[in-house]
Amino acid sequence: MSFFWSTSSLMVFAYLPTFITEVLGASKTKLGIIEGVAMFMAFASKVFSGVLSDYFKNRKPLIIIGSIFSLMIKPMFALAGTVNMVFAARFIDRLSKGIRSAPTDAIIADLAPKAHQGKSYGTRQALYTYGGMFGAFLASRLLDVTDHNYRLIFMLSMIPSVLAIIIAVFVIKQPPILEHGKKLDWHLKDIRFLPPRYWALLGVVAILMLARFSEGFVTLRAREAGWSLVNLPVVIVLMDLVHASTAYPMGFIADKFNRYKLMMFGLALTVAAHTTMIVDTWYSVSMGIVFIGVYLGIMQGLMSTLIAEATPAHLRGTAFALYYLVAGTSVLIGNVIAGHLSDTFGLNGAFWGGGCFTLLAMVALFFMMRRYKNYNITHEHKKQG
Repeated sequence: MSFFWSTSSLMVFAYLPTFITEVLGASKTKLGIIEGVAMFMAFASKVFSGVLSDYFKNRKPLIIIGSIFSLMIKPMFALAGTVNMVFAARFIDRLSKGIRSAPTDAIIADLAPKAHQGKSYGTRQALYTYGGMFGAFLASRLLDVTDHNYRLIFMLSMIPSVLAIIIAVFVIKQPPILEHGKKLDWHLKDIRFLPPRYWALLGVVAILMLARFSEGFVTLRAREAGWSLVNLPVVIVLMDLVHASTAYPMGFIADKFNRYKLMMFGLALTVAAHTTMIVDTWYSVSMGIVFIGVYLGIMQGLMSTLIAEATPAHLRGTAFALYYLVAGTSVLIGNVIAGHLSDTFGLNGAFWGGGCFTLLAMVALFFMMRRYKNYNITHEHKKQG
């Protein structure tokens, strides 16, 4: 299901930044606003879907609803004649992603044994990323054979969306959400049971996500460095290939070693990625894309694992919801900043800013690790076993 979601999305998003800036004539600041608001919407809608999935103790209906919305909005991209129409389509598309994502993260935690959650999230992340890689590859080939017909490609992205809905309806099974052998009622006041290290982690996320601006800036930077228009989706393919190939091994490692140290390593790679993207050569930008892929492979599954293992079963959806709210707010701010820096200082400005925010996140994580230096996830799993 995740594979086909991502295939459909990347068939649109591989060329959407170019479509917005070159076909519709929008500035990079406007691109940053569009991407920032869209990504915020994806995160913010996860707040409600995560809480609702805890309240109703059933993740599957929200997953299906979000999938249907994703299908319905694809023609709007194809028919868009103005930047405002693209903005509306992007907004609704990310809303639908948010509706389905938090229940999906939570249902994986419901299904997976605690000692293997890292591998479970790594597997899901790998399949999701391979789907994106396949979608970007399809978009690249279709652009070539359709004489740069963006709108036809956007319409064809509906096909994998239909396949995802079929899987969601007929294949995905909802397990009972149990805690100590019985179902628990959800109450807003139960948020107080989320542990202190969870809130500390949200503080690190708030800083880090300021550097998590849209991949659209990466593709525009690649074109500036000499990548051809037809080959721009290869940027996404390369990034996703590295991302997917890294996700499962890193999930396995996260089950065996200290996850916070692994997170620190991921942040160091992020700084390296932003630094290499600044150097104005085709080779350096390509290396930066590889570093971004490795960082995503480490961090995305790892963050889900850290949240899942720190929260009781009946609050998992809520824990993911709060995480997405904090992350989404920071992503919105970060994308607007990246767009403004790009228009003021060139695209390098966005990556200078991203590197600085990541360094601040590393400092915050360092103090968090000192505060919780006695916490060892490996020992906790052995104790539970």
